[in-house]
Amino acid sequence: MPNLNLQPVRLVLFLLPAFLAFPIAGYPISKCQDENGKWHYGDNAASVCGNARITIMDDRGRKVDEVAPPMTVEEFNALEAEEIRKAAEDKLEAKRQQERRRILAIYPREESIIRARDERLKGMDNNIRVQEELMDDMRLDLKALEAKKVPADATAKKKLESRKKLQQANIDEYYQAITRLRREREQAAQKYDRILREFRELTGE
Repeated sequence: MPNLNLQPVRLVLFLLPAFLAFPIAGYPISKCQDENGKWHYGDNAASVCGNARITIMDDRGRKVDEVAPPMTVEEFNALEAEEIRKAAEDKLEAKRQQERRRILAIYPREESIIRARDERLKGMDNNIRVQEELMDDMRLDLKALEAKKVPADATAKKKLESRKKLQQANIDEYYQAITRLRREREQAAQKYDRILREFRELTGE
């Protein structure tokens, strides 16, 4: 019988160190204000206030920490879009810096850029002129074919019409090629203007 009373005593002694190590007064208190302006305290404050900002207080009512409310879907999407935009902007800037270093490595002086530009554009102008001369010759040949008398023979007539169509197709092809060359010439001029402008910015000239 005396041994039966020892078990409760041992239980109390077992729990006593836990209370001494974690005093109740030391637990933090959560505090938040809901959408109606009512304050809530305790561990359920966050669940009651939903997305409100949570203030962590000690047992004396002093603020020790603050937990920001979770982001909404709109805020998260906006943040993600901003990060994507910033990454793209950083990538573009890195590419620009690489291009500027390349410019300084290729062109030691401003005159070298101007000389390279003039030679490049001169070569493109010569190519365009040659293509235009060839197209003019084709137009003259087409005009000569159109001036011919239409043969009475059906086979000869069909052959003449085929030659006209073929010559017109060649003219159209050359016209498209010349248009493309002119566009490339304009792009090359703009490229060298940009290189020259960036070179002057980098060197202060």
